[in-house]
Amino acid sequence: MTAAWLRLRTAFHRRQWQRDLEDELQFHLEMRQERCQSQGFSAGDAGYAARRQFGNLMLVKEACREMWTLGWIETLWRDVRYGCRQLRLNRSFAVVTATTLALGIAATTTIYSVCDALVWKTLPLPDPDTLITVLGAFPGNPHFWSPASPAGVEDIRKSQTMLASLASWENATANIVDAGGEPLRVDQARVTPNFFDVLGVSPELGRSFEPGDDQPGRDREVVLSDGLWRNRFQADRGIVGKTIRLNDQDYTVVGVMPPRFAFPRASKDLWTPLAFAPEERNSRSTPRVDSAGRMKPGHTLRQAALELNRLGLQLEKLYPQTNTNRRFMAWPVRRYVAGDYAAQFANLLLGAALFVLLIACGNAANLQFARGTARWREVAVRQALGATRWQIVTQLVTESLVLALAGAGLGVVLARYGLRAIRAGIPPELQKYSSGWADLGLNAGVLAFVLAAAVLSGILAGLVPALRSSHANLAESLKEGGHASSSGPGRHRARSVLLAAEIALTMVLLVGAGLMIRGFHNLVRGETAIEPRTLLTLRLELDATEYRTPEKVAEFYRLVLDRTAALPGVQAATAASALPYSRHARFSAFTISGRAAQPGRQPSAQLQVVSADYLRTMHIPLRAGRFLSDRDGPRFPLSAVISEEIARQWWPGEPAPIGRQIRLGMHGTTGPVITIVGVVGGVKASALDRVPRPALYVPYTQFPEQGMDIAIRSAGDPLSLAAPVRLAIKAVDAEQPVTDMMTLERMKQNEVIGLTYTAVLMSIFGAIALVLSCVGVYGMMSYLVSRQTHEIGVRMALGAGRWNVLGMLFRQGSRAGLAGVTSGLLLAFAFARLLASVIWGVSGTDGGTFTAIPLVLVLAAGLAIYIPARRALRIDLLIALRSE
Repeated sequence: MTAAWLRLRTAFHRRQWQRDLEDELQFHLEMRQERCQSQGFSAGDAGYAARRQFGNLMLVKEACREMWTLGWIETLWRDVRYGCRQLRLNRSFAVVTATTLALGIAATTTIYSVCDALVWKTLPLPDPDTLITVLGAFPGNPHFWSPASPAGVEDIRKSQTMLASLASWENATANIVDAGGEPLRVDQARVTPNFFDVLGVSPELGRSFEPGDDQPGRDREVVLSDGLWRNRFQADRGIVGKTIRLNDQDYTVVGVMPPRFAFPRASKDLWTPLAFAPEERNSRSTPRVDSAGRMKPGHTLRQAALELNRLGLQLEKLYPQTNTNRRFMAWPVRRYVAGDYAAQFANLLLGAALFVLLIACGNAANLQFARGTARWREVAVRQALGATRWQIVTQLVTESLVLALAGAGLGVVLARYGLRAIRAGIPPELQKYSSGWADLGLNAGVLAFVLAAAVLSGILAGLVPALRSSHANLAESLKEGGHASSSGPGRHRARSVLLAAEIALTMVLLVGAGLMIRGFHNLVRGETAIEPRTLLTLRLELDATEYRTPEKVAEFYRLVLDRTAALPGVQAATAASALPYSRHARFSAFTISGRAAQPGRQPSAQLQVVSADYLRTMHIPLRAGRFLSDRDGPRFPLSAVISEEIARQWWPGEPAPIGRQIRLGMHGTTGPVITIVGVVGGVKASALDRVPRPALYVPYTQFPEQGMDIAIRSAGDPLSLAAPVRLAIKAVDAEQPVTDMMTLERMKQNEVIGLTYTAVLMSIFGAIALVLSCVGVYGMMSYLVSRQTHEIGVRMALGAGRWNVLGMLFRQGSRAGLAGVTSGLLLAFAFARLLASVIWGVSGTDGGTFTAIPLVLVLAAGLAIYIPARRALRIDLLIALRSE
């Protein structure tokens, strides 16, 4: 037993104790079991007796395991304490290194929090992986979708085999008017009765809709969101069963949804049954609804998408007039909620933040290289006293981890302020489109990411310097005044490679930020002829029950425009169904009278219902014919003005089609016949449009619309007219809500807010990377000057001029800088092409950016080289010649 214990103790020191101990125990257990059997015990009794007698050895095994664990923890704790003592002796190094890592960790943590809240967050729906959305495909762009027709969705419901159930909805708005309360405009979703059942969510109070609630006359029920219930109805738990006025009709509240439920959009305030009249339910020409369904077990999203595509081809053959080029597609519900561009912007920013973290790690590694040069004697002494290389590397990496954890603490503080700034900068009218803004913060998952980033950063920043520092020549290092072998060319080469990599990554970040800023500037600067800064805009949605007839709708908008135009400081007031950048645009098909239908070619354009002076107020130039006027009224022939894009596409090479007639609707339908009276210049309806869309302008007196945008041209500050305009509208209808009041310039900026934020954050990351790179160049040059003090003194004593010494130092310092700039330019060219293919508005061949950014980097690196080099020229020759 004594020999066995000695062998176990030896194996413990070799860290092979566990395997040897188990083998030893198994051997003695089998021997004792055989001895018990020879004494007449049965096999079971012999095994029991053997285990009973050798229970003490099992305790020895557990004790050895605990001793090894405690020994490892004790070693780690000893390394941590020693590292902290060393860092206290070098406070300036510790502060600079921890701050460098903190900047990288803060940038990465901030963007990770944004991605986690807006893109990666688990949807508050049961089993969201089996839930897909069924949408109409947008021709030519896989990132956009369009609603599907009610009849098309019914075809999907009857024909598909992959989905267990399918629910549909139509987005709308509604007016809530309470006794004594201000009118409130809310976002509404008209849904099929099985909507909540398909999603797997039940109301917090009351019930959801029941079968048959989608029949006309039985649809006067409403389910409230938690936010609307609390803010408008003061969280009244007795609200179920009560009646509210919705669009001037009585609706019975049947339920209130849980707090975190927000579908199909975060802005939804209430849900009502989707009740179609028979002619609407059978319509194939009007896209109106989106749908979602649960996949059956054993089926995949790809299979569902292929089946929907086959169904689209079948419907195109059956109904060529309405379904030509129409397809269906299946998206994961997460993609539908977040959108493609949100994920692209988030991934782009996360990549930029990781670049900053890598640059910070490279800078920290260079700082530790420099410090390792001063510690060569300490390392040599420890090796001479018996320390292994592994122990030295572990100790140095532990110090790096301590610095990284300290940087992580500071990085969390910086990230918290960064998240506050991001949240404060998002306009309130855009926060409602994503429920993730409410969850933006430092949760447990983000803190776990911070810890992982800190540990990884500490290892990346400390491992290579630790390996270099632990490889010292003892004979040379222990000599009085000797130089460490670790300070040779290999160390300089490693530092130069790290520095070149920092500069290359900085080049990529700065070029990306520059291209996005230029792209954003070009997008916002477009259509300057409209003068969006002098236009105040707002949205009005009339209640269809109160304004039932076209005459009442037209009269309301006439009174609003007349009262608004009469206000002091107003130059003009106009109305349109969709102002530029408003996201209210809708397209309409039309046919050309006297021209045969062409298979696969259906004319279409953005249908703009406008007031008579809209084109003049928006500074849209007249190309031929005349503008719309007040005489284009309901008792006169229907008239329209087309954009030059329509004339160029459908009457190429012909004179302006003044007097030609078109008919609204698809081929084979009987829409109204309209006479073209003018041709105007094109206007981009969206800041993201590459070219102006074909537009068809018709007078609101002939085609009244319930929802209209109002634009007011101001002689001064447009926002100063906000209160008088509200009073003017209230004088026409005291119960009419006014929404989305802002300048057209603000509306334009809101449309490109994703690009704006990405450009700003990438600029910040680029600036941090530039500072870190300059610090890295400065640190390396300071290190080279300190190591070459004696050489500089000898050169100057032998007659070398100041410019010769300065040139020598510049040549040494610029090698890494030029290598980084060159490799960074190659990477930046590839990155710019990728960026331009993903984000509209960004040019991959912007000469100004590719000229300015390298110049800035070269100048910054040159300054970082010049400062320590200039200091080297002031060294006293006697001190330099005595230096070793």
